[in-house]
Amino acid sequence: MKEDFDPSYNENNNQERLVKLEDMFSDSAYYYFDVIEWEGIIDHYLNTLRLEKAAKAIDFAQNQHPQSAELNLKKAEVLMEQNQLDRAIALLKKLEGSFPFNPDIFIALAEVYSRKAEHYTAVKHYKRALELTDEGKEELYIQIAAECQSLEKPAQAIYWLKVLLNEFPESIEGLYEMAFCYEVNGTQNSGAEFFKSFLYKHPYNHHAWFNLGNLYTTLERYNDALNAFDYSVISFEEFSSGWYNKGNILGRLGRYREAIEAFEKTLELEGPAAQTYFYIGDCFENIGKFGKAKKAFQEAIKLDEDHLDAWIGAANCYLELGDAEEALNYCEKTLKLETENSLVQYLYGDICKALGYFDAAKRAYDKVIELDPSNSEIYLDYSDLLFCNDEKEEAIEQIELGLALFIEQPDLIYRLGTYHFLIGRKNNAFEYWTNASIIDDKLKQSIFEYCPQLKADVDIKDFFA
Repeated sequence: MKEDFDPSYNENNNQERLVKLEDMFSDSAYYYFDVIEWEGIIDHYLNTLRLEKAAKAIDFAQNQHPQSAELNLKKAEVLMEQNQLDRAIALLKKLEGSFPFNPDIFIALAEVYSRKAEHYTAVKHYKRALELTDEGKEELYIQIAAECQSLEKPAQAIYWLKVLLNEFPESIEGLYEMAFCYEVNGTQNSGAEFFKSFLYKHPYNHHAWFNLGNLYTTLERYNDALNAFDYSVISFEEFSSGWYNKGNILGRLGRYREAIEAFEKTLELEGPAAQTYFYIGDCFENIGKFGKAKKAFQEAIKLDEDHLDAWIGAANCYLELGDAEEALNYCEKTLKLETENSLVQYLYGDICKALGYFDAAKRAYDKVIELDPSNSEIYLDYSDLLFCNDEKEEAIEQIELGLALFIEQPDLIYRLGTYHFLIGRKNNAFEYWTNASIIDDKLKQSIFEYCPQLKADVDIKDFFA
């Protein structure tokens, strides 16, 4: 039976062919398919990783079309996926003898040699394919550049990408590969210069502006990055990635209100996204708008129930808003997601402290010290918990433990002096405060932030005058 070929090759037609092919596999029927139809069937099996069926389909196809170069190329592809690389090379070499000017054969050979990590040979075959075709050159340039990267020849990779972008300046993939190449080789400054030169000739290429912005970001040149992302969305106002990255940079620069506007534009263009809502919440949190921050974090959680940072953000917002009970509910969810996270344990400790759960707060703070010994701030909060629960000597010991790890940490020394003052050891207090002020005089205000009533003490006022 001759199966009529439908050029649209839609899913329904393809399904019918697959059903018929299953009948052929079971020897209950026989159908004829064109070469193009066989290619589509084999591609379906390859795309769904059903290699056994792909190999079986090849056998049937070659029985019907024994001289087809296209089907031999498909067979080589199946052999590659089966990791029978030497067999694939032998088949392709035989094909090359019969069809020495077919670029697809050389592309396939290059792919096999690439899988064998014989990258020089892969480059040779890609170059031969370039000589034989004017079609698909953009992809060939990219593949050659990738092989050069594998050979740890970044300069050659960049050369081929420059050839590509000179010939195809609108190549989106080429622009991103070029930026990636500069970044992974640690030559972001050279990359920025390249993109500036490219944009001089193509000033409205929003992808080029975007990649320039990303390179500046890795260099921590945030104002330059912001300028580049600005131009990316000026060049194409509906470029959501440009708005998203602009929001991130504005956040890093502390321009939170503008960042929120950029993220909201991203939502407008892309639709709801958990991470975007999280960043909006983070910005609101940073400007003290805890109610709005909480709502944004909750939107993130609706879209991704396992978004740990959003749960943490929402819990912290409830705590800041004075609803420690609800904060505890949210924080307990974060603990189910990840118990070995110092930030989660820290927040849990703060919430338990606010609720008066003294022992639970101590356990959480102990866990923070275990998980993140580099965090000096925990000693301030832990000692405060102890001091406020009338374990004053234990509070002093906790600060001293911190100072054993973080020698001459001024905020710890100021706090140690404050504790001594509050329990009547004024001489010790002034000694510690003197030592702390030598290290960092600007932090002396921290004692008044912790204990405002000390401002009324004449001796302290004179000492810090």
